[in-house]
Amino acid sequence: MVLKTRFKEDSVTEIGVDEAGRGSFWGPIMAGAVIIPPESEWTEKQRDLFEQLRDSKKISPKKREKMAVQIKELLPAYAIGIVDSHEINANGIQWANIESFRRAIYGLPIDSVSECRILIDGVLGIDDWKGEQELIVEGDNIYLAIAASSILAKVEHDRWIQNYCETHPECDERYHLLKSKGYGTARHREGIRIYGGHELHRQVYIQRWLPGSTIKPKAKTKGKKVLNEISDECMIKFK
Repeated sequence: MVLKTRFKEDSVTEIGVDEAGRGSFWGPIMAGAVIIPPESEWTEKQRDLFEQLRDSKKISPKKREKMAVQIKELLPAYAIGIVDSHEINANGIQWANIESFRRAIYGLPIDSVSECRILIDGVLGIDDWKGEQELIVEGDNIYLAIAASSILAKVEHDRWIQNYCETHPECDERYHLLKSKGYGTARHREGIRIYGGHELHRQVYIQRWLPGSTIKPKAKTKGKKVLNEISDECMIKFK
């Protein structure tokens, strides 16, 4: 099934936006922003790509890598917005999430924001955006532009961690970052318990696993998967 091409059938430029790494314990959050050309202008290669686009989480890592290359080659405009862990620690994850959207969007070659409509996956909007914006829960399963931005963001986020570990192999040895991609897996948390935090960790996220911490990890709920995402309570503290 091909995802929807546009939110509205008009001449306004639509920009798809999504992020990767919001719930990660370590490293940056990244957002992708892309513009899908009008369907009447699609080439055969573009059409083939668009028929395969899905939420990045539903695509294997190898296929994501291949599709990210195709997105960069075949789409008229794309950009990545990065907010590093130091900025996250200083300003909070919600600010960082929105700022990554902003940096990605303003990295695109657009002449006037008032003539653009942004389609953002999720519920966080950009307060000072002068054009139209639509917040779409599960948007990466609905719109081509959001799905493409999701793939770009995920590939760039994971590649950033891989490149960092190549020059800092001790980080992977301690926190198993190549496997976890920075998320709070059991082995990542165990590394924090043993070695403490790293300068690129998000400090509030890891407090309960630091050596000597008196904050007890939440008990596992029988029959349910343990989520790696940060709890709402901790998110509030982090603002």
